[in-house]
Amino acid sequence: MMSRLWAVSITLVIIGVASVVAHAQEVSEREVKIEVRAAWDAYIEAFSGARTDVVANDVSAAPSFQLGAGGANVRMTAADTKAAFDATHRSETDTAESCVLNEGAALLTAHFTRCRTDDSVLTKGASAYLLGKFDDGWRIVAIIGNPVRKLVACE
Repeated sequence: MMSRLWAVSITLVIIGVASVVAHAQEVSEREVKIEVRAAWDAYIEAFSGARTDVVANDVSAAPSFQLGAGGANVRMTAADTKAAFDATHRSETDTAESCVLNEGAALLTAHFTRCRTDDSVLTKGASAYLLGKFDDGWRIVAIIGNPVRKLVACE
């Protein structure tokens, strides 16, 4: 009888701990998604405001990568990133979804519309953004262009 009571007690403790851990992971994932979305919003605001210094120094990691159909481009320094964004136009997010990979990495996928200075549509596109958490916050590590109809979906 005593061993049966002990087994039931252990089982209840395991169930209790598992539910607390699951709840902690859920809260953590929600917090990561909020932080990643804030980093994305800072990127879009800087991008659309022609603040390439902010994109290069505060939003992107150095080095960072751009991966597209034509191959890979490495931006080794913040100056390289700034130069790549100097000829940019305003951008609007049509949809964005973040996938938490772990507490220090996330993948944000988005449909976007790039506009000319007169607000006419330049292009509609889709990309995935790999973000990493650094000591000073979330930064874009890689931008991956993908076909408009093909975004990475989270489970």
